[in-house]
Amino acid sequence: DKTGKEVIPLKYDDVGGFSEGLAKVRLNWKHGFVDKTGKEVIPLKYDGAEGFRKGLAKVYLYLGLGNRKYVFIDKQEKRLFL
Repeated sequence: DKTGKEVIPLKYDDVGGFSEGLAKVRLNWKHGFVDKTGKEVIPLKYDGAEGFRKGLAKVYLYLGLGNRKYVFIDKQEKRLFL
């Protein structure tokens, strides 16, 4: 945080900036989202993810042979399929 206190544990391979209260995180090539307390609110199970905009985030699952299945999720992980 702004005082230098660790809020999100240093266990992730990558952490993105906060967007609409959630930050994208990556561990062992799986993506999910944490809130500002560091709590994982969307599990690290996606093969790729973009930050939230207008209440939705674009995520994908790798299906093999270069195929990906893209979906939009809301902050409760309800899926809206493309």
